[in-house]
Amino acid sequence: MEAIFLGKYSQKGYAGFVQSPDDDRKSAIQSMLSNAGGNLIDIQFVRGHYDVVVRAEVDNFETLGAIKILVAASGAFDAIETLEIVNMKDITDKVGKLSGAYRAPGN
Repeated sequence: MEAIFLGKYSQKGYAGFVQSPDDDRKSAIQSMLSNAGGNLIDIQFVRGHYDVVVRAEVDNFETLGAIKILVAASGAFDAIETLEIVNMKDITDKVGKLSGAYRAPGN
């Protein structure tokens, strides 16, 4: 499955950049994802509410959750959001198969 991680660095995270400005975050993230059986697709540093956007491939939602916990525990982020990328065609195909299968209360 593909996922997007949105991260907002904490004071501790920014301090790490000041201490080690040449730290290769892309390699560090790729290494962590590889250890989890995943793959880094892209990483971008952005301006706005979040500071970093990571697109990755992982085996399942449990792996996604484990990565989020691991990264949050580092203290480098004030906020981390994970988004699962979905295939809308698969969803609408399922809707077509289920159409008419739900009845609202009282109907």
